[in-house]
Amino acid sequence: MSVLILMTVVAAGAAGQLVDAIAGMGFGVLASSIMLAGGVSPVLAVSIVNAAKVGSGLASGLSHWRFGNINWSWVAPLAIAGVVGGIAAALMLTRLPLGATRLGVPVVLLAMGLLLLRRYVLAVRLLPRVAGGSIDEVAVAPRGFWPMRVGAAVLARPSVRLAGIGVVAGALNGVSGAFGPFATTAVMLTSSQHPRFAIGTVNFVEFFVAAAISATLFLQLGLSGFPWQLTLALVAGSLVTAPLGAFVSRHIPARHLGLIVGITLIVINVWSIGRALV
Repeated sequence: MSVLILMTVVAAGAAGQLVDAIAGMGFGVLASSIMLAGGVSPVLAVSIVNAAKVGSGLASGLSHWRFGNINWSWVAPLAIAGVVGGIAAALMLTRLPLGATRLGVPVVLLAMGLLLLRRYVLAVRLLPRVAGGSIDEVAVAPRGFWPMRVGAAVLARPSVRLAGIGVVAGALNGVSGAFGPFATTAVMLTSSQHPRFAIGTVNFVEFFVAAAISATLFLQLGLSGFPWQLTLALVAGSLVTAPLGAFVSRHIPARHLGLIVGITLIVINVWSIGRALV
């Protein structure tokens, strides 16, 4: 293992955790993007991110449970579908040629960056009725906004909508390490409840999805092939910036940060795609 790869993974953990602590999402997608740009293979990048997210996801999920930010009726459809989608994608990732994954994974991450950018450019204003929010909160979104329209017309049952979101988010996590950006955004856009329930529930569910993907990749790679050293390096980097992220989150508007993250992902992954095509 080269020193450059080790330093890249530490930097990825630091950058990903800084953004995640400030915005509540972005650890997996940003860390994966930086590692890919630094020369880490897609299979290793996804393995490292998901292994690291098992511990951080458990801590985050328990914290949200403690503060009542979980809608328990959402957990089962999101978790079961997310695990299925994640395992299927992880199995596919280990069987694809390296050239295809080096191009395909940055394309997925680029799409996630565009989704993040779109989300914060066309931000939906959520108006809670009371401070702190309750499970009966309503959201105000632009009339005719297509995800709401399609969700209302086609996906009548909440469990079906959530299962669809879980499968797609799990599949994205299985090939890129990105679960929260898609899942949190989709749940917020298709639910009328306070956004804290989307954030809390997705954080709780992410532990199960990350654990399933990590176990799948561990079985595929074997004990000797699993990147334990790089996983610890990613966790070490994240521990450095977690307190700073919590402090900065008090001073940077979420919309501005979302735009910065989206632009950063686009730039990094356009560069990664260019490298893969050369």
